[in-house]
Amino acid sequence: MRGADEDPSAAATGAPAGQDAPAGQDAPESAPAGQDAPADGATSGESAPEDSASAGESAPPGASAQAPRPPAEGRLRRAGRWIKEHYCTIDVRTLGLFRLVLGFLLASDCVRHWAAASWIYSNDGVLTNHYHLFHPSSGYNFSLYHAFSSIGEVHVAFALSLFCFLCFFVGWHTRLFSILSFLLVTSRDNRIVMIENGGYVVVNIITCWAMFMPTGRRFSVDALIRSYRERQERTAADLADRSRPAWAVQPYVSGIVLLAILNLVTIYYFNVVNKSGQIWRHGETVHYVLHLDRMVTGLAVVAREYIPFWAKKGMTWGVLMVEAMLVPWILSPYGRRYTRALAMAGMWSLHGSFGVMMRLGPFSWFMIAWSFLLPTAQHWDALERWVRRRAEPRVVVYDGSSPLAFALMRLLARLDGLGLLRFEEARTEAAGEAAGGGKGTGGAATRPELFVVRDASDPAGGRVFQGAAALREILQALPGGRHAWPLVWALCLGAPGALLGVASRRRDAIAWFFGLTLRPRARASAAESPSPLSEKLARGRTIAREALVAYLGLCAVSQAINENKSVPAFLKHTQPKLVQATIVYPRLLQGWGMFAPNPITEDGSITVDAITVDGRHVDPFTGLPPDLDLTDARGLGLGQIQQDYFNRIRLDRNKVFRRPGLQDYLLRYPERTGRPEDEIVAFDVYWVRDQCPRPGESAPYKNEAIPILSYRKPGYRPRPGLPPLPPLRKEESAGN
Repeated sequence: MRGADEDPSAAATGAPAGQDAPAGQDAPESAPAGQDAPADGATSGESAPEDSASAGESAPPGASAQAPRPPAEGRLRRAGRWIKEHYCTIDVRTLGLFRLVLGFLLASDCVRHWAAASWIYSNDGVLTNHYHLFHPSSGYNFSLYHAFSSIGEVHVAFALSLFCFLCFFVGWHTRLFSILSFLLVTSRDNRIVMIENGGYVVVNIITCWAMFMPTGRRFSVDALIRSYRERQERTAADLADRSRPAWAVQPYVSGIVLLAILNLVTIYYFNVVNKSGQIWRHGETVHYVLHLDRMVTGLAVVAREYIPFWAKKGMTWGVLMVEAMLVPWILSPYGRRYTRALAMAGMWSLHGSFGVMMRLGPFSWFMIAWSFLLPTAQHWDALERWVRRRAEPRVVVYDGSSPLAFALMRLLARLDGLGLLRFEEARTEAAGEAAGGGKGTGGAATRPELFVVRDASDPAGGRVFQGAAALREILQALPGGRHAWPLVWALCLGAPGALLGVASRRRDAIAWFFGLTLRPRARASAAESPSPLSEKLARGRTIAREALVAYLGLCAVSQAINENKSVPAFLKHTQPKLVQATIVYPRLLQGWGMFAPNPITEDGSITVDAITVDGRHVDPFTGLPPDLDLTDARGLGLGQIQQDYFNRIRLDRNKVFRRPGLQDYLLRYPERTGRPEDEIVAFDVYWVRDQCPRPGESAPYKNEAIPILSYRKPGYRPRPGLPPLPPLRKEESAGN
């Protein structure tokens, strides 16, 4: 991750290599489900034929005992198969879980930015869209958010973005919404690059790689709909068939898996080798980081006061050690059941502590999301065995005459990944003659409950659960269902039993409303073999996808070489403009070095001393009197967006965005408060900074306020009794 106080626009306008945003390209396609893997090995389930020349045939009698040396072609094929098996193959369940985590974080991060939309993304904020279009903050800048001006329009843009992220999260039209999600996150980043840090780059990269993966094959609405189309159950016997189609079980094989893993390893490698400064070597980094009041959370403020300095030194070296160990843990081709688990545990502990101690934006949480690409089939099998030991099989007895009940059973059969549910029909019984009541009883029919649940381990039928209890027993038999019960209870407004009772009494009306009474379709006939043309098109899509992945990988390597300071100078090179555009348009930068080579030892923030028309001094960012002394701060409580904007707007290279952008935003203060007396007639913007405490100490020192922007209302005369306005401050440099 690039340094927390580094202006990303500087790297973007220099020699960054670039990637073209794939939003305008055709959606990358995976191999068609259920089809044999193409010959190029881009889809799963393929085993390349053994090279007979490399098999080492037995020597004839009398021949030399030395086996013939395998030809180079045979060795290359075996090496290719080995790489494909260990680094290019991923379980589709892992991809489904990865999509759920990534989609949730994309939606959450969208809400976080939406909360700051009025002052950072709209034309009422610090940078209008039309000004940014004519003065872009980086080269190769493109953003869909430039099309939205007023705060109302920006709210619409964020609402549509949130809808796309949620669709990707649930896996509805997954491929489409994965591409849209990538376009939206990169557009949001490009709208105001000044607030970008390494976390934004991580979001862009991980969302880009997700576009090329079939993340909707498991745990998605797409998978559920596809299953309904391919399987048309009609009886309880049909429900007992839990076999899964090939597209839901075959591992996915593609170069994008290798690229995503190598990119993850690259982040940790350069985050270690770039930290070459004396502060890291002396173990003082955690001490300095915990005293950056503009970044830390309240928990960090407490921690820095009670953790002794010797413990902070150990934590500093521990961070380096964990980051260094993550590289072999992730890359190890052997014992991956343990090494990948260690890598995930290390990433969660490392980034979890970063996330709760510092306001780094999306970095920590999206790095944790990246770790969800690491589980293998062994981990899923171990998890399945663990869940089976804790779960109890159940028999669901449903009303065989109710289309609604059968539809619910079809859904449960698809959710029952472990096969712990069995289904039985409960037939309607006559309450008249069949019950011995004779002709006078009328022969009315008694319908069973919509469904009830029995304990499958009790052959005598033992315990029977009805209503809310039956629903709870079903959930506990489903994978992760016991944790879903509180959510179901909340969605049912605390009355699942009452709602099930209503559904049971009105089962026919509900079935008619949802079209469940329609005659079921005939079973789909066996799929015909694909035509030669469709096979060629599928192969062409696979080759095009892998070629694009290879190109993006080369661009990423080029960018990592040019952007990381620890790479030898003789490897640096001038990138073609196409490569620069490919990287910079979607902000797929590769400079990694969080707090490298040394951490920040200077703390600072923006303070505005504004004078209102009635003579009060106020900071429009806080609504409080201005504070020009940081030495007594115990955390400033700034969010990542605000503290990064403050840190970047003070730089000389961003002077062009202070006037009119920042100045106009400050002058609109009375419009935001709705109070005419808040009209601002003068203000001075200061970069207030101090030096973090020396190692072993707790008091900051050398506080100073540097004026970077000054304004006085032309022709203003103060009201009687008010002092005259102070003279304009001379603007000074607060950094490059």
